[in-house]
Amino acid sequence: MTPEGIQILDEIFPGREIPAGLKDLLSTIPISRPDLFKASPTRLVPPFSLPGLQEMLRLLTEDLRNGRVLTVLPGDSPDGPAAISLLNRIFKPHRKNIRPMREPGRGEGPTLEFDIRDGLRYLRGDQVLALAPGGPGGGRYSAAGLVFKLGQGQQLTAEKGFGRRYVAFDLETTGKDPRRDEIIEIGAVRISGGAAGEEFSALIKPSRPLPRLITEITGITDRDLENAPPLEEVLPKFLDFVGEDTLVAHNIEFDYAFLKRAARKILKRRLTNEAFCTLVAARARMPGQSHRLGAVAEALGIELKDWHRATADARAAAEIFLRFQEEDNAPKRFDYFRKTVDRACLGTLLARVPISGDNAVFFRHGWERILGEYRAGERYFRRRPGSGEKIDRRLPADLDSWWKKKRGRAVYRLVERAVSSPRQDDTA
Repeated sequence: MTPEGIQILDEIFPGREIPAGLKDLLSTIPISRPDLFKASPTRLVPPFSLPGLQEMLRLLTEDLRNGRVLTVLPGDSPDGPAAISLLNRIFKPHRKNIRPMREPGRGEGPTLEFDIRDGLRYLRGDQVLALAPGGPGGGRYSAAGLVFKLGQGQQLTAEKGFGRRYVAFDLETTGKDPRRDEIIEIGAVRISGGAAGEEFSALIKPSRPLPRLITEITGITDRDLENAPPLEEVLPKFLDFVGEDTLVAHNIEFDYAFLKRAARKILKRRLTNEAFCTLVAARARMPGQSHRLGAVAEALGIELKDWHRATADARAAAEIFLRFQEEDNAPKRFDYFRKTVDRACLGTLLARVPISGDNAVFFRHGWERILGEYRAGERYFRRRPGSGEKIDRRLPADLDSWWKKKRGRAVYRLVERAVSSPRQDDTA
């Protein structure tokens, strides 16, 4: 292992002596110091940003739920057993239908192949779905890393609100009464796939001059609205933008009342979109503080520019909504991460992919468990030096065992095999 690598590990894991086998393996793997020091689970790449992952996950889940037997071919991936172990954990209710094939060939049903160069390939009749080992930003995953991303995707699909689309919006008006006052600005942000995206923004010309108080609050003047289109022209475009998406706003009762009245009066249409109020949610989650939009945004670390302008307030409402959604789902996400990150770390080491990006997160949070298991395996083989081949037949099952001794001897055996084998990149 390079002196720089030893220094990095000493800084992050002080006082942890690295056994010779792990040190030999680490000496062949590039380590990104900045990525390792910033490695947090919150920095993981969103799984569905990997092309093909969503469709592979959908078909894989569908086949296993329907009782089809999945044949797994480890191929030439040195981390095949770690990937199979992780696959068994992710699809635990169906693990009896996941059958690793030790001999060359294919099963009769769907087949999942691991390949160090091509990543994962799912063969399903005439269909071939691929999940490339290269990730966003030029990173590279091991087979276990790609299976980890499949598991991440599985967790997301089980989360509250997954697949639904939302539109966070805000209105600026000439007053508080929807029967007498008028809308002068609409701002909106679409929320899809856990992120804020496309925006809608429009100024609207009212039928009379603005009250001075409204100009003082919003900064909007009569001159700003002089050439703006009327609401009759803007409202249909906005409602087309919204479609059937759920509407989100801070104090949605106020904004929704104006919007419903305008739709009924101008378009003779009744709005039926579901609604979510970030003000109500903030009151429940953040007692003992102001619940005005600016105060909630500040408490959550959300920058709010141009407060009391529709698009800026809609952006803030979208970010608040996303933070609340993240809080709701965080315990399940972290539980999955905690239970599987060590196998993703082991796969990264065995496949010798650079410890950067997601791999740095896997390594930082899975390393200590791998280190402890390797030491346990080292003690076992010191007493039983000739038992390696017998254990090789049960590597995936032992990696997933509750018993530390079994996990330890599997980790040790895999690391020793990887150290004694030439790098796949060198034999290409």
